[in-house]
Amino acid sequence: MVIGRMLSKMNFETVKAFNGAEALNILKNPKCYGIIGWGDGQCSNFSVIITDLNMPIMDGLDLIRNTRKTEGRIAKVPILMISSSDDKDHIEEGWKAGMNDFMGKPLSEA
Repeated sequence: MVIGRMLSKMNFETVKAFNGAEALNILKNPKCYGIIGWGDGQCSNFSVIITDLNMPIMDGLDLIRNTRKTEGRIAKVPILMISSSDDKDHIEEGWKAGMNDFMGKPLSEA
């Protein structure tokens, strides 16, 4: 949750999910989760999606693939994948799935 704290300190509004399936549901149905201020309810104000590679239920790669398959603006939102794994195959899979950038862990608050 380091990245969430870092973004909050810079006054970015963040929305957290605990697995990829929950994240995908939030992206598709923000009003169902009590998220307010998201424009027309189609996630029109998400500026970036940050996902970890390793998550339960649906991993980051599947989240990226499923997000890119959705209709509307959310399919085009930039996606940053983070991971403690520097496995080149995972990173290559991320590029193929549609991620826009990769950041390795650990992250540290400066």
